[in-house]
Amino acid sequence: MDPLQVGDPRQVGAYPLLGRLGGGGMGQVFVGRSRGGRLVAVKLVRPELADDRRFRLRFAEEVAAARRVGGFYTAPVVDADPDADPPWLVTAFIAGPSLQQAIEAHGPLPAQAVGVLGAGLAEGLAAIHNVGLVHRDLKPGNIILAADGPRVIDFGIARALDATHASTTVLGTPGFMSPEQASGLRVGPPSDVFALGSVLTFAATGYGPFGAGSAEAIVYRVVHHDPDLTRLPAHLTGLISGCLAKKPEERPGLTEILDRLALPAGKGGTWLPPAVTTMISECDREFSHQARAPRPDTRALTARSHGRQWRPSRRDFMVAGLGVASVAAIPAVSLLRSVGASGHPTPTPNATGHSEAPVTLLYGGNKMVRSVAFSPDGKMLAGVGDDGKARLWEVATGTLAKTFTHTVTNPWARPLAQVTAFNSQFSATMSAAFSPDGAGLAVGNGDGTISLWNVATGAVTTLPYLNPVEWNGSPGCVAFNPADGTLAAAYDAPAIRLWNPATRTSSATLHTGNGYWVAVLAFNPSGRILASASGNGNPGNTSSDGLLQLWDTSSHANIATLAHTNSSAHSLAFSPDGKTLANLRSDGTITLWDVTARTRIAGLTGPGSGVTCIAFGPDAVLATGFNDGTVTLWDVTRRKGITALSTGTDAAINCVAFSPNGRTVAIGGRNLTMWTIG
Repeated sequence: MDPLQVGDPRQVGAYPLLGRLGGGGMGQVFVGRSRGGRLVAVKLVRPELADDRRFRLRFAEEVAAARRVGGFYTAPVVDADPDADPPWLVTAFIAGPSLQQAIEAHGPLPAQAVGVLGAGLAEGLAAIHNVGLVHRDLKPGNIILAADGPRVIDFGIARALDATHASTTVLGTPGFMSPEQASGLRVGPPSDVFALGSVLTFAATGYGPFGAGSAEAIVYRVVHHDPDLTRLPAHLTGLISGCLAKKPEERPGLTEILDRLALPAGKGGTWLPPAVTTMISECDREFSHQARAPRPDTRALTARSHGRQWRPSRRDFMVAGLGVASVAAIPAVSLLRSVGASGHPTPTPNATGHSEAPVTLLYGGNKMVRSVAFSPDGKMLAGVGDDGKARLWEVATGTLAKTFTHTVTNPWARPLAQVTAFNSQFSATMSAAFSPDGAGLAVGNGDGTISLWNVATGAVTTLPYLNPVEWNGSPGCVAFNPADGTLAAAYDAPAIRLWNPATRTSSATLHTGNGYWVAVLAFNPSGRILASASGNGNPGNTSSDGLLQLWDTSSHANIATLAHTNSSAHSLAFSPDGKTLANLRSDGTITLWDVTARTRIAGLTGPGSGVTCIAFGPDAVLATGFNDGTVTLWDVTRRKGITALSTGTDAAINCVAFSPNGRTVAIGGRNLTMWTIG
């Protein structure tokens, strides 16, 4: 449990809040305490969902049904207010690790424990189905392991979230969704049975039945391929194979599953291995203490959020390991002014640190901006995204100067429309970087190619795939060496390709050696070191399935592996002096590294912080984009947040960049804005 942050509520309904548990698709989850002293999980709906009438209606319906769910193997809903602002939901609190955490920490469960787990989950799902609900998102993270058996949590939430999305959007977790759900079809109880088969495979083997890779690749295998059950205990293979049948009508019912699995037995956690039982005991001790402790005095924390001339981000300012929120008293009123398309500043931010008027956009639309980059002279800003275009703006005037459109290359023996329907990022432009002389713009494309655009003429050269055999959905990351102009590129392969842009030839290939694709690249300011981060974040992987590595650009040798890290995405940024490397994982954790000593300096944020992207500016200032549409500027030297910028939307920030002189910050997400600092 993490401490409450500045801006967090201190009470929801009748429940005082004690700390943060994490976040999810619906919103933030807190630990609270009932008037009788029982711990509860309090789920507070995100503001953008609270403002959606369809969500509120569906949420009220799902809560009403969820309150009727009983049984031993669910976390019952004990209170809710769908009409509150924002709406909230309270469930019983279960002290124990999730199945995901237990497997990651101690490996697969023994066969007998898998049988007990399956029987408990089947009984829990039966209780959910009996009131007309379908879970829709049964996965290891939604299963809590308690001493007397597993508990299913978050049932009914996925359908409420589905009300806010277009019918073509598939909600669920790749590898743990049924073929019908992955295909956007109507789902019923058999869909949860399919998910149960995937969960039990993961519990027994540590791997999902449909392998690793990108989300799109996993979903494709869910729909079209047979599951890999070769590592399952023999007596479980037949049952789980039946659960994973492609056709819903061919899957066993929950009653049959209960008949074929061992019923939960034993007390005090004896159904689980000793190491997992210890995890449960430690959780129980930690939260039992919280239940008995007096309510924390939050007056000092609340006071810090008043009397300031700015409002910090709603997300973490926590320094990892310290457990305290720390912010610097630098007035945003004198720090920020927004630059719109006309080039004129918009109204100065008010006392909260946010603009008094909506931010004027350089680009706005229904296509996400994936990457932004300034030219070396700071005069041009490039932005690329889901519409497959690269746009160039004049920074001084904010006017659109050029638009380059990528022509998709299709390596598959399938129609392009079918490929793009399967992988929406296939036709996107994913990453952009200017050459050191500013004459060229490299763009990493979702189809696995690299486009080299001549900025002056618009002429383009397309570099081919790194390896078409390994291609299945490209990160499309590109970076130029500032010293010699070498282009580094990575796209869905466990390697980095170095190119000579002048000759359009490959000069070297750097192999990571771990079998998982490189997600992001960054050169240090001298160009002597290339940093890379690889890994795909799939739940069946171990920490060693991802690597944070440093490469010597002269010898092409791997000179250091800073960390083994399993993450579906990373973001890397070197400080201007090249001494510090910041690495962001997909869970929101930012780690700072001493490049010379090859050692970890500190953690700037912890898991669940909501940070989505990072970029270094001058004087050790780090910009971080958040899921809530804000950007925070940090003083890395003091590990303190300086101020927060609001883009005027709640859409997640995908990318952020500083101009070479550090006076302008570009922010990309659902729109593109520029801010001038000074």
